[in-house]
Amino acid sequence: MMNRLIIFITLSVILAGCQQKPMASQYHPPKSLTLSIQQMQELRQELHQKGALEKAITQFPTKISSNSQRITITWDGDAIELLSQIAHQRGLVFAYTGVRLPLPISVHEQDITFENLLRVIRTQIDWRAQLEQNPVELRLYFMLPLKKGTLA
Repeated sequence: MMNRLIIFITLSVILAGCQQKPMASQYHPPKSLTLSIQQMQELRQELHQKGALEKAITQFPTKISSNSQRITITWDGDAIELLSQIAHQRGLVFAYTGVRLPLPISVHEQDITFENLLRVIRTQIDWRAQLEQNPVELRLYFMLPLKKGTLA
């Protein structure tokens, strides 16, 4: 008799809990806000597909004619890609020697000379590579890895 009473009370409590309305109501944003969010997402996707987002901004003249010519550059990426591009613009051959390693650099300069741009790049990559400019080429020398505390 006691078991039946306990089972009856337990079932009553469980079933009564299922009939109560939830305490917290979910927030539903207005339709105008939902539409504007969707429009923004579509616009962002379209701009990304066209390559307008997350792209390095550079303003190079069609040709860099001298080391004193001024350029404006914004670059966050690998130094080799930037050096290859500016060497081509300067009319130089770009080459590198050694094992290619990533050389992340960040350059945000306005009206900087080509020569000073190379100095800025050198200060950021000197820990891993050396940059030399010759009359016909721009060459990057990667440093040899350390072996037991000495240069290989």
